[in-house]
Amino acid sequence: MNDRIIKVAAVQFEPRWNEVERNRSEIIRFAIQAAEQGARLIVFPEMATSGYIWESRAEIAPFTETVPGETTTILSAITAQYDCYLVIGLPEKDEETDCYYNTAVLIGPDGVIGRYRKTHLFAADPKWAREGNEDIPVFPTPIGNIAMLICMDAMYFEPARLTALKGADIVAFPTNWVGAGNKPPSKTWRLRAKENGVLWLASNRWGTEKGAQFTGGTAIISPLGEVLDQLVAGDGIVYGKWQVDRSRRETYLQKREVGAYHDLLLHPYLWKEGETRAVAVKEAFDVMTVRLTDGGAIQAHLHRHIQSNAFTSKHRLVVVSEVQAEDRSSTIAAFAEITACYELYLVVTIKTDRKTCYLFGPQGVVASYDEVHPEKAVQRVKGAFQTVELPFARVGLLTDHDGDLPESYRVLAKQGADLIALSAGGKSQAESWMYKIWAYENDSILAVSTPPGLKETVLFLHSQVEQSAGDMKTMTETFTVEKLRKAGGRPFLRRLKPHLYERLVTKITEKAGV
Repeated sequence: MNDRIIKVAAVQFEPRWNEVERNRSEIIRFAIQAAEQGARLIVFPEMATSGYIWESRAEIAPFTETVPGETTTILSAITAQYDCYLVIGLPEKDEETDCYYNTAVLIGPDGVIGRYRKTHLFAADPKWAREGNEDIPVFPTPIGNIAMLICMDAMYFEPARLTALKGADIVAFPTNWVGAGNKPPSKTWRLRAKENGVLWLASNRWGTEKGAQFTGGTAIISPLGEVLDQLVAGDGIVYGKWQVDRSRRETYLQKREVGAYHDLLLHPYLWKEGETRAVAVKEAFDVMTVRLTDGGAIQAHLHRHIQSNAFTSKHRLVVVSEVQAEDRSSTIAAFAEITACYELYLVVTIKTDRKTCYLFGPQGVVASYDEVHPEKAVQRVKGAFQTVELPFARVGLLTDHDGDLPESYRVLAKQGADLIALSAGGKSQAESWMYKIWAYENDSILAVSTPPGLKETVLFLHSQVEQSAGDMKTMTETFTVEKLRKAGGRPFLRRLKPHLYERLVTKITEKAGV
């Protein structure tokens, strides 16, 4: 472990489209300013030299450059003088192939250390840039192991996870994050830092370009997902002090169960559903979350909540918080009696010597799965994620410990889950804002039911439904065919790059730079 405390910096400024010399002058000015303040690592925005929105290869061609090239040569003089490291985003031209890439470059005291080509492109990129098709590199340096990701890469959990598995301590994140409705700094950046126990240096631009609104919100984010410093708008530099500590990253990664993750390598939404098999006709359905307190009155509480709820659809699913049980068989019988009585479906986790999540229907137990990531390894029962096709939707099942890892949601989504039902106890490390991001990036409804007095219960679907409450005993939402239309197109899942994700399912320990 490196016991030195280092100062890091992220720069926010507004690159001008088509004004490379002006942009380089601003980059030089900010780089020197940050270096003179003692920053050992300085991160600049995506496409900082050229501006972002280009319509064709021909249009951007005069502004592309090689790596090493003119910009990196200029900045290498600064990193050499101040003994520091710098990450810059620029449009790269490959000398051998003449292909163009949206690239981030790491420069150190001895010049260019390496580059990363953006793998998950956003809307403007494909008009001129080729997707990066190389492994995501992690570079060992005296100040820590440094990885680079670019903008849209953060909208998927896989790229950041790959950097952590390769030993990254720091993720330098040049971005041109857009969206007038986004509140900077993005919680997605915080989640990627927290999921992986890495320091996240997000350098965003601000202002507008060809009608696109960039959010600003440049930030230094700790491995706990906490914002250490931020700048919402305008030009400036944010700073943070940090000491390499790999304990959180290593503890978090040790929870992973790679044997349960092979669905991550599949690409089931590459083609529209229905090309090779019939797809069930979609119908509206109601989802109700119920928070239960352990005890002998579980049946009475459930009867009361169900009877008092104004269901509007013939299809109904109730998601109940985790139940502690001394006798598993009698508890199963109690829930089966309720679902038969009301002719509905119900999801609940029953905890005895192990946690098992059950899906009940009018005829009794429909499916069950044992927790994949148990709290105690000595109690480990090798579970497997399960998604079940019901008459109205495909439902994926989760317990709270499984709900702490992004792999769980992605596997269920790859299995076809329209809705992920999480029956939680009181020990989940996730918060409601994290649940919402995981649901959004998996194109799924998420229904989370937690015990009373603990974390919030959540009902969420893209921009159509957002309910969360810490005190309400129940929440209900009707999901119509129209509400499901956007998520049903799987807009995020269709853009995944599973050919790059093989490391997610292999048991390897890799040092940075290997």
